[in-house]
Amino acid sequence: MKYLTIDTTTKVTVVALAEDEKLVGEGFLHTTKTHSERIIPMLDQLLTAADWTLQELDMLGVVRGPGSFTGIRIGIATAQGLAQVLNLPLIAVVSLDALAWAGKGRMEDVVPILDARKNEWYTARYRWTPGEEMAECLTSPQAMPTDQWLEYLRGLERPICFVGDAVGKAKERIAEVLGRQGVILPEYVSLPRGAYAAQAVWQRWQQTREGEQVEPYYIRFSEAEVNWAKKQKALRSEGHE
Repeated sequence: MKYLTIDTTTKVTVVALAEDEKLVGEGFLHTTKTHSERIIPMLDQLLTAADWTLQELDMLGVVRGPGSFTGIRIGIATAQGLAQVLNLPLIAVVSLDALAWAGKGRMEDVVPILDARKNEWYTARYRWTPGEEMAECLTSPQAMPTDQWLEYLRGLERPICFVGDAVGKAKERIAEVLGRQGVILPEYVSLPRGAYAAQAVWQRWQQTREGEQVEPYYIRFSEAEVNWAKKQKALRSEGHE
């Protein structure tokens, strides 16, 4: 079964081609260009390099968040457009679930951290058991204040392997709070990769065996939505005066 996956939930644009559990090729760009500028040229180049066509695909996969609000919308819109034109099933996975694959085979708990701004991370906690095909999610995806989350992890008294786009800026703070308890992987391993999304989508397909209605997974409201809600509340208050 041939499929394409798209992940634009962070500043990294990631596309991948896979056949069943085999990764055929992946594109990774971490530049100043926007997802909308990068994604179609990347996809075209990847298909050409793999000698595949869109018509050969059997399925599409997309990472639906949490992460960048704009990035999530671009990825889902692109995947939905392709799925509609090609009449293919569409599968969606959570960004933190996909990133857990960066720690497959490790003994530490795997903790993805994505920049949620406002001194918060989108995060969760996973553990890989030898012989298992999926990581167990021990702490569900959530938005957490950075120091509060680190203190919680320190209290577990277990080694923690950090992955995700927030790791680079958080290295010193992780070392300060967790010491040797915190393990940080190289950036080329810990950032979102096509291989991780492809594996997560394949596992999801094994569970569903059919396409699904894809909705963005934001965890919390965007700044625009918060401001709109405040404005509506103020207007209602004025109306009652």
